[in-house]
This record gives sequence, C-alpha cells and structure tokens, in this order.
Amino acid sequence: MSIFKSKDTPKVEFLFSEALRALIDGEKNKSISLLQDVVKKDTNHIRAYLQLGNILRDENTDQALKIHQSLTVRPNLLPEQRVEIHAALAKDYIKIGYIKNAIEEAKKILSIEKRNLWALKFLIKISEENQDWEEAATWSRHLQKISGKKILNDLSRFDIYKGLECMRNGNNEDAKSFFKKAVKKSPNNSKPY
Repeated sequence: MSIFKSKDTPKVEFLFSEALRALIDGEKNKSISLLQDVVKKDTNHIRAYLQLGNILRDENTDQALKIHQSLTVRPNLLPEQRVEIHAALAKDYIKIGYIKNAIEEAKKILSIEKRNLWALKFLIKISEENQDWEEAATWSRHLQKISGKKILNDLSRFDIYKGLECMRNGNNEDAKSFFKKAVKKSPNNSKPY
C-alpha cells in the first residue's frame, strides 16, 4: 500500500500543479477537470478540494458550499487548513447572501487564529456594508491592537456615521455628541466639523 502511495504522490502533485497553471491561464474547465482527478486519486488532498470549491463558487455556489462544508468534518486538520476552509465558507455564504453565516465563519477563524487580519478586515467590511457602526468600530479597534497601527481617522469615521444617522432621524443632540467624540479621537480630521 505504501509503495503504491509513494508512486502516485508525485503524479497527484503534478496534476495539482497543472490544475493551478490551467487556472492561471484562464482555463477554468481544464482546471476543474484536473482537480477532480486529483481528489479521485487522493481523497485527502485538502488544497485540491479547497481550490475546486473556490473555482465553482461563482457558477455553482451550492456545490462549492457542499465541498467546503464537507472539509470541516475532516479529522486531523492543521490550524492553517481550518482557517482556509472557514474563509472559503465565509466567501460562499456572502455569495448566496447568508451574511450571518459568513460572519460566524469569520469568527470561527478568529477562534482558531486570534490575529487573523483577513477575518478582521472581512468583519469590518461586512459591518460597514450593514451600517453597523458599533461592530465596525469594535473590529477596527481589534485590528489596530494586533497590527500596532493607530489609525484614529478609521475609528472617528464610525462616530461620524453614527452622528449622520442620528441627524437623519432628527436626533441632533445625539448627532452632536457623536461628532464631538470623532473630533476627540481625531482632531485633525475635518469631517466631524
């Protein structure tokens, strides 16, 4: 059995490399076919399954989702593999409009790898798109802590958004309070003025 595996491994890796090359060359169907060959020959080739699902995401999101979900129950996954799988699932869920599921996948990444920049930026982006300024500010603070970069304009921008929202709702006193917070956080930012 091990002799067979050692003979087959180089061929599988060659097929995987060829699949990636085909993808780079814009030959999606060839890449899909090669990746399917890889997973037939080696059912433990996680990277091939991941790539196959990523390629299918645009045209057959349900199939991509099934592939990526099936990987989550695999035993003995490395932390990096689990992170990649949850990131792929987050992208799948965004594609079909399941925002809450996508957020949960990003949070799972952070439970595996607390300092994952992709997951934090993803959560900030989703929070901004949903105009959830409190969440966006929370994730931005977390990102600033781990990146070591103080970008006060980023944090003050969420206070500005909250202030503008209050203004639209006719609550000028609360709006003024948020604008003052923004000025405090970033006095050189002219937008809150």
